[in-house]
Amino acid sequence: MDAKEMIVYWYEKHWEAGFVKWWKGYETLALHDGFHEKRARSFEKALLNMNDFVGRLLQIKDGEAVILDAGCGVGGTSIYLGNKYPKAKFIGITISKKQVELARKFAKERNFNKNTEFYLMDYMKTSFPSNYFDGVFALESISYAPNKKEFVKEMHRILKPGGRLVIICPAIKKELNEFMKKIHLWYNIGRGNPCSFPVLKDLSEYLKEYFSNVVVRDISRNIVWSEVRSTLMAIPYVAIVLFKKLFSKNYQIWKDPHFYLAVAILTPIMAASRTAGYYAITADKQ
Repeated sequence: MDAKEMIVYWYEKHWEAGFVKWWKGYETLALHDGFHEKRARSFEKALLNMNDFVGRLLQIKDGEAVILDAGCGVGGTSIYLGNKYPKAKFIGITISKKQVELARKFAKERNFNKNTEFYLMDYMKTSFPSNYFDGVFALESISYAPNKKEFVKEMHRILKPGGRLVIICPAIKKELNEFMKKIHLWYNIGRGNPCSFPVLKDLSEYLKEYFSNVVVRDISRNIVWSEVRSTLMAIPYVAIVLFKKLFSKNYQIWKDPHFYLAVAILTPIMAASRTAGYYAITADKQ
């Protein structure tokens, strides 16, 4: 099973438990951390505030714009922004057929402006023409790109001159020792990701090669409470995973949805080691 097949398998089979338990998904349609600040102290408000934060970074104005949601999940951010910016059009793409179906269902139910579209498509090689989008955002999705530079190149191709790319993601900020490599590997596998977080230095260099006005914001403090919440919720699932591993001869850890819920226990280790942070990055196409 190659990387893409593994990601698709996981999102077709195992992601929904976290969607329901962690993100209160059917209420918020969120599959991302919350952006906590004074205006959004509760978890639910912070999840929706992350959508607002994306909109602010994209600098969407009242006029018409075409925006790509690269790795859209179930379409929650596009649906939210579609309601907020009625003159803009939001197009979401994902490699999960199940998520496309849910995104379309949710849009039909909740996008009263009818300005969202969702497609089954790989963001590494899209079918969109060059210079098509006014803005692109990748909210916690670039980690799944097998080649981060190729992702940046494709986003540059489909953006119009003057268009903006917004990337919000965890990223590795210093070299990992062997122990931390294993921690990061287990965490990503638990998220159905055979790839990895981007390396911040490398990603910044790729962006500067193709874009101008590259700005990197460390927003780790704004997502801390989301991570604390998920860590506490992970504790019972750690026990379940350990029990299965000890007493099941045919246990395949990466196929276990409980492992997805358990790996959040690794977040404090990554934070304490200061090997990773959480960043909002913007870049403009000249």
